[in-house]
Amino acid sequence: MQRFHHQIRQDLAALLAALNTVTEKYSRKDYDTDTALRALLDRVNADYKDKGLPDRESQLQLLRAEWSAAEKGLDPCTLEKVTVRRGEMKQSAMLKVLRGLETVLREDYTASRSKLEEAAAMIGQIIVAGFQEGIIDDRLLLSVNTEAEYLQLWKTLGSDRNIALGQKRVLTMVSLPDVFLLLEEVVPPLVQGVAKL
Repeated sequence: MQRFHHQIRQDLAALLAALNTVTEKYSRKDYDTDTALRALLDRVNADYKDKGLPDRESQLQLLRAEWSAAEKGLDPCTLEKVTVRRGEMKQSAMLKVLRGLETVLREDYTASRSKLEEAAAMIGQIIVAGFQEGIIDDRLLLSVNTEAEYLQLWKTLGSDRNIALGQKRVLTMVSLPDVFLLLEEVVPPLVQGVAKL
């Protein structure tokens, strides 16, 4: 079963916003940055655990371990007790953890957004193919407004064997709820184009 990429993108956007808040705290050298970073690490780790992504979860666990070592006064690289310039070591470790977190979240956000963009482009091609094959017309496209009508449009397009293959390709990339949301994004510009003719 495909993952719901609209929800994933929304969750990742919220996590990136939380990361920005902690990064601002780091830049201002707020006294509660340590606590905020720990809470963010816990939140992100729980999110990836809920999504069932063990590869990313292990990356996040390593970042948490690095931060735990720094909090205990251990150099995260050597695990030696730091007695001199301990605050600087903690700041350096915090920045490294924030960078690692940003990389993980940004990569996943970009990947999810790219899948949705690719699926939207394919859905646009499917609709154009439906026009070319005479399966749909301007009148039908102008009348689509509700979720049930979008479902019917999708089923109507699937009546052609070649178009059905394209639909299957889309469904290997995104979930059916994603398809309906993408139809809601793709159809209105086509309707506006039709209305101008």
